Amino acid sequence: MLTATFLVTTAAAILLVALLCWSVAKPAQRIWPPPSGQAGWQFWLVWALIGLLIVGMLYVGIADYGSLGLDAWPWRVVGGILVVLGNALAWWGVASLGGRPTTGMAGDLVTGGPYRFTRNPQYIGDILIIAGFVLAANSWLALLPAILAAISAFIAPFAEEPWLEARLGDAYCDYKRRVPRFI
Repeated sequence: MLTATFLVTTAAAILLVALLCWSVAKPAQRIWPPPSGQAGWQFWLVWALIGLLIVGMLYVGIADYGSLGLDAWPWRVVGGILVVLGNALAWWGVASLGGRPTTGMAGDLVTGGPYRFTRNPQYIGDILIIAGFVLAANSWLALLPAILAAISAFIAPFAEEPWLEARLGDAYCDYKRRVPRFI
């Protein structure tokens, strides 16, 4: 069961990274964000892959706990701190942006809350959560899907920016000049 879950999780992560790369390279044929700004097949495909990745990575990390060989308690503490900080940042971003835009559907430009400091607080939070989970789980098998998940969180803004520029125009371009993409 562990091997099968690892393979499915890794395949979902690889496909997600590939779709995001496609969306960056071919914005006119993008998968993410959903071209219509609504819940079409692209929306459901990306969120199904994200769901598989999250559930699979959790299962793999727990089932393979300790295989990375890190001294358990210090790394659990560091990992736990990263998970808490990442969740705080990501959920602050969700609260500021709102549910629909958070899931990739059309919304208004938000420049308050954590969006004053970074254009992508949710992705930064997600990367912190992923890193923290891998450290806390201390799992070799969780490492590959986690790296791919972090790569997808890094690539996603590059796919979203042309869509946001087209939708929000000069207001977004001005925001882009004032606020860094990540840090």
